[in-house]
Amino acid sequence: MSNTNVKILLEELKDTSALMLDLAYSSIFFNNKEIAEEVMLLYEKIENVEENLYMHLFSASRGTYNSKLISLIDIVESTKNIANAARNLANLVIDGRELHPVIKEAIEDSDELISRVTICENSSAINKTLRELGEKLAVNMIAIRRKKEKEYKWIFDPKIDTKILAGDTIIIVGHESACNTFKQLLQQTDDQ
Repeated sequence: MSNTNVKILLEELKDTSALMLDLAYSSIFFNNKEIAEEVMLLYEKIENVEENLYMHLFSASRGTYNSKLISLIDIVESTKNIANAARNLANLVIDGRELHPVIKEAIEDSDELISRVTICENSSAINKTLRELGEKLAVNMIAIRRKKEKEYKWIFDPKIDTKILAGDTIIIVGHESACNTFKQLLQQTDDQ
């Protein structure tokens, strides 16, 4: 078993489950099905990472009992429980369950929202860095979902010099007006 591979997979599992929880709560607070659907996509990723981790761990055990491996399995299971909780929260929104009035009051009083925007093929934002785009508006970019061959890759907490590519889906948090302006900027085309 390569400790590096297991470490990378554990980090990916942790980062993904943390993002899922943030997005799930946001989808509830803002009653946003779009964000809830992102949680479901991330859950599929969690299952794939979990399967990869178990393959590494079981091949390393070679059928023998190892207490260190058991602790890793416990961590994987606990992280999967967090992902399940996030999925359950997101399902409340997807199923259209009515929110308790207290939650609605919190939504009305909220200063920020979470949103996503997909970069079109001829967007003027393509090949620009987050630094170039972010200096113009006050939004926080939580993640970028990028298509890589036949699957999606998530970039969590993207760095300031990350370039935007056509087809990227960007998850942003900010004041409603800033989010709307930023979405318009990302959807502008070179001929506008």
